[in-house]
Amino acid sequence: MKKLYILLLTVLIGSVALAQPVINEVDADTPGTDMAEFVELLWSPSQALDGYTIVFYNGNGDISYAAFDLDGLSTDINGFLILGNDGLPDEEVAIGVSNSLQNGADAVALYLDDATSFPNGTPITATNLIGGVVYDTNDADDAGLLAIIGGVQYNEDENTAKDTQSIQRKMDGTYEVKNITYRADNSAATCDLSITGNSATCDNETVGVDTYTATFDFTGGGAGMGTYSVTSDVGSVDLSGGDPDVDVSGTISVTGINEGTDVTLTIMDAGVCNLMDTASSPTCEPAAILPLFDDFTYPDGSLVPNGGWASHSGTLGDLLVSSGQAVVQHGAPSEDVNLAFAPVAGNVYFGIDVTVNDQGTPIPGTDNEYFAHFKDSGFNFAARLDIVPPTGGGDFTFGISSANSTADAVWATDLSYGVSYRVIVRYNQDENIAELWIDASSESDTSILGIDEANPGDVIESFALRQSDSDLNESILVDNLVVSETFNEATLSIGSLEANSFKLYPNPNRTGTLMISTVDNTSVDVEVYDVLGKRVLSATAVDSRLDVSNLKSGLYLVKLSQGNSTITKKLIIE
Repeated sequence: MKKLYILLLTVLIGSVALAQPVINEVDADTPGTDMAEFVELLWSPSQALDGYTIVFYNGNGDISYAAFDLDGLSTDINGFLILGNDGLPDEEVAIGVSNSLQNGADAVALYLDDATSFPNGTPITATNLIGGVVYDTNDADDAGLLAIIGGVQYNEDENTAKDTQSIQRKMDGTYEVKNITYRADNSAATCDLSITGNSATCDNETVGVDTYTATFDFTGGGAGMGTYSVTSDVGSVDLSGGDPDVDVSGTISVTGINEGTDVTLTIMDAGVCNLMDTASSPTCEPAAILPLFDDFTYPDGSLVPNGGWASHSGTLGDLLVSSGQAVVQHGAPSEDVNLAFAPVAGNVYFGIDVTVNDQGTPIPGTDNEYFAHFKDSGFNFAARLDIVPPTGGGDFTFGISSANSTADAVWATDLSYGVSYRVIVRYNQDENIAELWIDASSESDTSILGIDEANPGDVIESFALRQSDSDLNESILVDNLVVSETFNEATLSIGSLEANSFKLYPNPNRTGTLMISTVDNTSVDVEVYDVLGKRVLSATAVDSRLDVSNLKSGLYLVKLSQGNSTITKKLIIE
């Protein structure tokens, strides 16, 4: 494609030829929380806009939801005027901090009228209409808006690049979707290529320094679009999955990157394209080996990413730790988290101490929400543990389900708020059935079974905590998690386990102080090695604290010794 570079004179000539202002550009969908939305008007340079009003219309009902009076305002020396989010550097009209311009199907219209004629909820009208744009982001056409404004409905995401493109007026009065030309001539040369996302995957997961592969998706390439230079600051570029010189879209890989090092990809041509995108290094830790245990001795705040916990749905960061316990709160919080481990054959158990906070009234009769379960590598859940209504005069009891969202069986004894119960759950992966014990000391003690589902069951790879809506939105405290292959291990308190538990946090670390958590809280000898194997720090942790402020950014191996126990963990300094 031949790229045309047009002098600013084109804007001036074009704007002088306009008999009245026009909507020149609309960008309704921007990165993140939509804090860079704008509407651009074009007319003669330094032209007063007294008497004109911009109106935003909602396609749901075809009614107005905002109107902006332009009295007292003028176009700039190039004929532009911007209505945009408050954070844009030089907009003439501030429309709000974010999400002020709806994404469609909606419309923006220009009137020779006063803003008072368009209170919120005013049906769209052709009276005094100068022009407008009906737009969407992959929505059906809005016949009501189109009937008044005319023309066609434009999809800002028609090139699957809505965050970097906008709807722009052409010289013939129609519109097209292309890369943003904020306060600039729409016909100026733009970079059609865009990087649409990235990801990073570990090549191996060991206790040493691993390598990873980063991938970058692009669109807007292809024969005749340009000749591009594709480089990365680390690793090796692989274009076998997509070459922007010849492919309209594809995936560029960067291989052989050392764990702990982020990678930046740069794509340039001889003129207007200068794209950069950075993929963050993953932490390539091997999956935990059972038995796995966690006493939640983390700072108050988000559970993720402490101790290897990861979020798999909901609002990141709102499943909390408080006073050394995980807090599962049904209601507004929505984050669901999991702790991964290497899969095993046959039976797998989890044991947790559970306390249900006093809700004031017993769990009601229709309340049935599971809060803890096993999970496979995807979104198949098994051995779901519920808080359910009491069978008699107590506050609540527990239910168990092999695979269903509501309990298959209910513990016959009612339980009380504010009391800690040791809950043991077994899941038989071969037979696809779950079993529940409460405060048991032996596997032969009383238990209840879930439904015997179709064989085989799920291959379990993580334990999960879940927050959802329930009738009472109860608050549940979880502590002393053990995931194991035997019943006896699951019944033990963490302090009774022979293996010693070491945790490092915060990790990645940018505070200069590393907290070291152990089961028995005695002193810990610490040796820190860089990626070349050189020991850079040797100390005894005092009060579970280690000063790492002198370590440079990067990946380190930390050797922890306490009594007869020694373990090596990875540490990232940011």
